[in-house]
Amino acid sequence: MDTLNSIIKRHYRPIGLIVAVLSLLGFIWLARGVLTPFILAFVLAWLLQPAIDWLQERLPLTGRYQRLERVSIILAFYVISVALLALLVFYVVTGPGKSLATLLVDAPRLIPAGIEALERHLQTFLLSLPPGTREQVSAFLAQTGTKAGDALLEFIRTDIIRIHGSSDMILGFVALPVFLFYLLKDWQGLRDSFYRSLPAWALVHVRSTSSVVRFVTGRYLRGQAILGLAVGISVFVLLSVARVGYAIPLAAIAGLGEFVPIAGPWLAGIIGILVVLATAPAKAPWIAIGYIVIQLLQNNLLSPRVQGRQMGIHPAIVIVLTMLAASFLGVLGFVLVLPLTMTTVEVVRYTRLRAAASASPIIVPSGQDDVRSSPD
Repeated sequence: MDTLNSIIKRHYRPIGLIVAVLSLLGFIWLARGVLTPFILAFVLAWLLQPAIDWLQERLPLTGRYQRLERVSIILAFYVISVALLALLVFYVVTGPGKSLATLLVDAPRLIPAGIEALERHLQTFLLSLPPGTREQVSAFLAQTGTKAGDALLEFIRTDIIRIHGSSDMILGFVALPVFLFYLLKDWQGLRDSFYRSLPAWALVHVRSTSSVVRFVTGRYLRGQAILGLAVGISVFVLLSVARVGYAIPLAAIAGLGEFVPIAGPWLAGIIGILVVLATAPAKAPWIAIGYIVIQLLQNNLLSPRVQGRQMGIHPAIVIVLTMLAASFLGVLGFVLVLPLTMTTVEVVRYTRLRAAASASPIIVPSGQDDVRSSPD
């Protein structure tokens, strides 16, 4: 007990900070249904404000118009975003984009049909096996196919539909544009006020942690966007050359699958192959080979160059963390688990180096300046 009391007395400040942060995270978790749109707005503002600051520094406005620089940039961003959203809606409702809506509507029919087609192809192979082995393998494959189909259908009916149907988030998403506007407009003032409210001993750690999070998140998003674009284009070319239907939505699914660690690309490939089995079964083997080749090239050629093997986390650990995050957060857990894990690793690394050499310059991730002397 005396040892515990002495530890608390020596480190009461960081312990208090940790307790406060954990309490805040607990409150956010309990109120996540209402706070999700506002958290999304905060993340968007945090990601967009460097670009807005960069544009503001280069606008030639002077005098009384200088105060309107930031507001003008934000309004221009809103106008461009609305125009792009309108184009996207027009594309989905008309023209080739119809295939995306059609695929979403037909998914509950296509996925079981694809599984049935796969089972028919496997039956031909099973006929060449000895009777005892044939019965065991047939029972196993039938059970696996049924479970896979049920899991995919349950995913579509629950996780995806639940995202669109959560009534707690509707008002929040309606208020999101206004909330985001004020965040972007007053970001510097809000940030400076927050920093001034912190004690000096905590300020350097908060600024350093913020810099690490920004660096890791930006690097991850840039890398995954490049990989997703490359894989999506490759899948689109593959399906278009093979004259397979749903080429555009399947390519989009393949690209978005790159944001889900480890399992995402393979799940996207399985969905694509099942759709091809249901619509053009004769082409399914070649499409499967094409998906495998694309993933091999992505894993061995593109990913090491783009991401630079930045994680330093064993794939088995990533798979376990992905399953745990998905069980708690659903689709959101799939997407957030890898950047959160990478950020945690870098923050722990910073903390360890800070504790080991508090009086010397901090070694930060490669490509990043010393956060103690740089503005956030």
